[in-house]
Order: sequence, then C-alpha cells, then structure tokens
Amino acid sequence: MVRDNNTRAIANAALATALSVIIAVIGLFVPLLSLASLLWPAPIIITIKRYGFRYGIYATIASGLIVGMISEPLYAIYVILGYGAVGLAIGYGVEKTFSAGRTLLIASLASLVSKVILVYAITRIMGVNPIEVQFEAMKEAFEFSTGIYKNLGIDRVEDINNMFMTSLQMLKVTLPALLISASVLDSFLNYSVARLILRRFKLSLDPLPSFGEWRFPNNISLGFLLLVALTFIGGYLGLENTQVIMSNIFLLFNMVFLIQGLSLIYYFLTVKGVAKAIKVFLLVIIMFNQTLAMGAVFAGLLDVIFDFRKLSVRKN
Repeated sequence: MVRDNNTRAIANAALATALSVIIAVIGLFVPLLSLASLLWPAPIIITIKRYGFRYGIYATIASGLIVGMISEPLYAIYVILGYGAVGLAIGYGVEKTFSAGRTLLIASLASLVSKVILVYAITRIMGVNPIEVQFEAMKEAFEFSTGIYKNLGIDRVEDINNMFMTSLQMLKVTLPALLISASVLDSFLNYSVARLILRRFKLSLDPLPSFGEWRFPNNISLGFLLLVALTFIGGYLGLENTQVIMSNIFLLFNMVFLIQGLSLIYYFLTVKGVAKAIKVFLLVIIMFNQTLAMGAVFAGLLDVIFDFRKLSVRKN
C-alpha cells in the first residue's frame, strides 16, 4: 500500500511537472500570454496538498531543469526562483493549514527573497544588473520619444523631460519599497488564482476576508513612528543613506494606509447598500486622484488607531 501511494505521488508529481513546464514555456515563447505564469503555482500546490511538501519540491526542481533544457539555463533559474518560490510557499501554508493571511505573508517573503536572489544571480552570471538595464531602456525610450516631440514642434518638451528624469530617479531611490510591494501583489494574485483552480479539484484554500474587512494591526502606526524616529536619529548621527531609507519607509506605509483607507471606504459603502460595480469604480477614482488618495491615506491611518469598524472587537 505504501509503495502504491509513493508510485501515485511520483506519477502526480510528474504530471504537475509537465503542466508547470507547459505554463512556463507559454510564458516564455508567447509574450501575449505571459499572465499564464499566475497559473504556475497551482499544480505544485495541488501536489503538496495531496502528497506532501517534498513532492512539491521535486516537481519544482524538475520543471525548472526541463525548461532550462528547452530554452536556456538562465530561464531555469528564473522559473525555480521566480515561480517556484511562491508556489512552494503557498503550498507549505496549505499543508500546515495556516490562515490565508499567514500563508500570504510567507508567500510574500518568499517572493521578495527570490527576487533579490534572482537579480543577484543574473548580475553574477551575465555581469550586468537587470534592474539598471531596465532603467536605461526606459531612459532611452523616453529620449527617443522626446526627440520626436521636438521635431513636431511640441512645446515644453524640456519640462516633460525633467519631470521624467526626476520620476526615474525617485524609482531608483524607492526600489526596495517597490520590490516589497511587487512581492505582496505577486503573492496575492498567485494565491487568488490558485484558490480558484483548486476549487475545481475539490480542494480548498482559505479565503481572504472581504476587502471591507481588511485591517492592519494596531501597532503598525507605532512601528511607522519608531522607524521614522530611528531614521532621524541616524541622520543626526551622520549615517549614510538615511534619506533613501526615509523615502522607502514613507512609500511603504503610504501604501499600507491607502489600502486601509480604501477598505474603510468600501466597508461604509457596503453598509449603505451601494452596488459592487459602483464601489469599485469609486475606489479607482480615489486611487488616481492625488487629493482623494491622500484623504484615504489619512483615513486609513486614523482607522488603524481608532478601529472605526470595530473589527478587532468583533474578531475577539
């Protein structure tokens, strides 16, 4: 019986490997279908759910090696680190029956670490930093477009160019915060897609709370103030890069409080019986309006402190 179970587990791990390879190859050779990568963790998670974590590791490594043979070794590293880390992290949370929030946190950390390792590996192998290459490509593309605008006689091209260069410099400064945000978004999308697919196999992933019920811990505002105070002290003592650290702290917490504020608005719109489509439309307007977005950030900060929805009371 044990042998039969092992044979079945190996067979299903092989099937998961084949599916993962197909998804990775589609993302590589059909750029228009690159979003198919969101499906990649699903076979791995199903394997872990049914047969254990080690078979998920086998499937991840095998799929990476096969993709490397089909394309090139560098893409194998990308598959294992870029896709596999998130899939294994979610699968681990599923196997351990963690809550959705805890699983998502583990997956986000795994995604962040894998991105850092991936950038380091590519830099060591190819001798160039892929992030710097991307920034240079953006700069060259913009310079090409501004050249066209000048030839067309469009005014204020220099002002637009200066604004772009300032924005590009800000992107470089806040890259750590952007990587963290991208890791959380990446994990959230993968978790959501995997949950939909697993439902088809009569397997379940714990759902995240409704968006109107999202709330960060009370002490996150204290953490924000503590980090800001430590950064100020570091600047006073003459430590380097304190301005960069401060920029990343403000960007990260700005995103956190924005999400909290949008969740608060969504909750009260739900209480008022507003239709879901209208609620989503209003949140999109708030996000893309600087004044409204800052108001949502402030509302989110206050909600973290005062818990207007009394979510912590209801949870207890």
